[in-house]
Amino acid sequence: MSKETFETNCGTNSEPFALQNLGTYMEPEFSENCILIIDPGMQIHHRAYAVVRYEDELYFRQYIERGNNKFLVPLNTQHNEIEIKNEFETIGCVVQQKQRKQKPLHYYHLNVKTKEMDFTISGKEKIKEGK
Repeated sequence: MSKETFETNCGTNSEPFALQNLGTYMEPEFSENCILIIDPGMQIHHRAYAVVRYEDELYFRQYIERGNNKFLVPLNTQHNEIEIKNEFETIGCVVQQKQRKQKPLHYYHLNVKTKEMDFTISGKEKIKEGK
């Protein structure tokens, strides 16, 4: 994805925003054309699904740390992973996806005991409080 594809006229990039997944790099978890909700305030971490700018290109991949090495890994094994050897910019982490005729899946949930946000590798439906 080129840098021009991700131009915005918003004054700040602090609010979550939607992107459409193009390509098969992240199948089967994220099908082509599904809608992703990206949170630019979410801290990137091992195993996070993230949109990253690296070497003037934008990538939607899983961020993996192996020792001191960092990688952008597609879930579809027909595509190659990218080792991050230089500076990169985190645009944001995927917090939700919506596929046609499916309920939205959320990747971060509030842990009621610790009050921290827990990450789930295969998103879950959001449970409404009181149920």
